[in-house]
Amino acid sequence: MKKAIKVIAVIMVIATVACIFAGCGNTLKGTYKSTGAVGGTLTFDKDNKVTGEAFGVSIGGTYEIKDGSIIFSSSTTFLGIGGTITKSFEKKGSSIYIDGTEFVKQ
Repeated sequence: MKKAIKVIAVIMVIATVACIFAGCGNTLKGTYKSTGAVGGTLTFDKDNKVTGEAFGVSIGGTYEIKDGSIIFSSSTTFLGIGGTITKSFEKKGSSIYIDGTEFVKQ
């Protein structure tokens, strides 16, 4: 009986650690609003999808966080914006910083 309890305890610890590390991936979820002069929002969804809106114009695509950068990719271009764009990225608490501009989670 004691051996079964030890096995169950070990399994529970392993499962807990796995859940903690699964939540620490390089993904974002939710809507972040810019505090910069231009304004705008970025909404991050599952499967690394992102939509952005500024001045009533929306654009969407995917993103990847890698080595202190965020890489946005879009198959749609608007006013010359599209393709792949790489910007500096940092996350602190409920804020993210893209090229130094703060976006606060809503």
